[in-house]
Amino acid sequence: MRHFPLPHTMLPFAAVQAEWTNTLDRVQQLCPVLRMAEVVRPERFAYIEISNDHQDLVPEIERILFQNLLLRPLQRIEDRGTIEFHADWLWNWRQSVPWICELSTITRLLPDAPERTYGYGYSLVLVEG
Repeated sequence: MRHFPLPHTMLPFAAVQAEWTNTLDRVQQLCPVLRMAEVVRPERFAYIEISNDHQDLVPEIERILFQNLLLRPLQRIEDRGTIEFHADWLWNWRQSVPWICELSTITRLLPDAPERTYGYGYSLVLVEG
């Protein structure tokens, strides 16, 4: 279990939960969700697990996750026929800015390691305007 101090000016749980519920609804409209974090909890991370049969929907699901301005996607794990997305809930609104997603494969040598793990890296894209 992770313990992070929450910011003093954090949003109410109801606001973060409402954004998460909206995100879950949007993903469930695309494909069935096998498992998910249904309730926002500061000591846990957000997760959504889908079947690998829906691999073609990964870019759309990632877009939905990145559009939640109270969420910070961390990684995607592909293992045993499933795809699981992990993210941290944010307790303050983040600014919506142009971004690109850089995926980097993490190789693990442990016996129970997932088949593939991708970490999300972020680079701000400067827009002239």
